[in-house]
Parts: sequence; structure tokens; C-alpha cells
Amino acid sequence: MKIRLTLFVILINTVVVFAQHPNGKIRKGNTAYKDSSYSDAEQLYREALMKDQSSYEASFNMADAIYKQERYSEANSLFKALSEKTDDKIKKSESYHNLGNSLLKEQKLDEAIEAYKNALRNNPKDLDTKHNLAYAMRMKNQSQEQEKEEQKEEEKEEDNKEEKEEQEEEEKDKGENQEEKGEQSEEEKKEEPKQPQDPNEMTEEEAQQILDALQQQEKELQEDLQKKKQKGVKLKILKDW
Repeated sequence: MKIRLTLFVILINTVVVFAQHPNGKIRKGNTAYKDSSYSDAEQLYREALMKDQSSYEASFNMADAIYKQERYSEANSLFKALSEKTDDKIKKSESYHNLGNSLLKEQKLDEAIEAYKNALRNNPKDLDTKHNLAYAMRMKNQSQEQEKEEQKEEEKEEDNKEEKEEQEEEEKDKGENQEEKGEQSEEEKKEEPKQPQDPNEMTEEEAQQILDALQQQEKELQEDLQKKKQKGVKLKILKDW
């Protein structure tokens, strides 16, 4: 981006000692400005204004020196006052141009764009101002796009957060329901009455006793048969009546 700061350089031949003449202070201030000694330049311009408070050149160049020291808010006020102070369209355009530059440094894009437009209203042929205006408008568009992307990300994060909270709530409710069912099942088991025993139903102990008795009977029967084999079996003879 082209940042143009206009310095009014006034060369006046005079027999008066320059140190005592306001224009001499302006000339020295311009020299300090070109040497990047902006604080010294500012002081010299202030001294020039003490001699001639109506000096547009001293005020304008002092505002430039303040801008170079990155005191943008102060520079804004000075450039704005200068744009309202003069009726000269070129000077007015240059004041608005530098006001736009200072506002741009503070990321005040809408105000900077308006300042550049005011500069072009007073000097439509100023190519530097056209360039800076286009640059400021591109910055604004980029800023708006970035804000949209950030808003989308925030909305996405918020949606994910809500979805996660809902899932956690569902899992919590599910766990509580399962716990309640488990407790209820245990209570039902405790409270469940014992079924009355069927009187015809044989217990395991009774079945074992019967089995033992049958085995004993079978044993006795086998022993008895064995004895009979040894004595011989007596056959009944059919009698002829």
C-alpha cells in the first residue's frame, strides 16, 4: 500500500535570522523529518506554530511527524481539524488522505475508507488515494470473510458442545435406569415368597432312602437265591387225583 505523507517545504529568502522566523523552524523541522528524527521535527514545528498559530504548513507537517511516531489517535485529530480548516481542495484532499492512512493503522477500516473518499471528492485525479482506497476496501472484505469463518467455527463448536452434553445426559439417564432396575430386581428376589412344596413331590433325601432300600432287598434276594441253588430246587409234582 502506498502511504503518502505530504510535507510542505517552504523556502523563503529573508534577511531575518532563521532561528527567529517561523519559516526557519519549518525548514529545520523538514530537515529533521527527512533524517527520520521525527520527535525533533515535531518540536521544531511546534516552535514554528508558537510564532504563527495560523500556519497550515507547520500544523500539517507536525501531524505527519506525530503519525511517524505511531501516535495515530493524536494524528487523526490533527488531520481532521486541518481538513476542516482550509477551503483549498488540494490541501483538504491531502489532509483527508493522511487521515485515512492514520485510521487504517488503527484498523478503523470504515472510517479510513470514508476519509479516502473525501480526499477523492476534493481531488478525483489523486492516484495514490485511489490505490489506498482499494487497499482499504480489500482489507474490509477480508476482515468480513474472516469474521464469517470465525462465526461458523464458533457455531460448530457450540453445536458439538451441546451434542456432547446431550450424549452425556443420555448416558447418565441410562446408567441411572439400569441401576434402578438392578436394585428393583434385587428387591424382588428378596421379597419373592418361597413356593410351597408339593406333598407328592419326593425330596432328594427320600429318593435316596428308597434306592438304598431297594438295593438292600435285591441283595437279600440274591443271597436267598444263592442258598436255594446250593440246597437244590424242589419241583412241585403234579398229582394225579
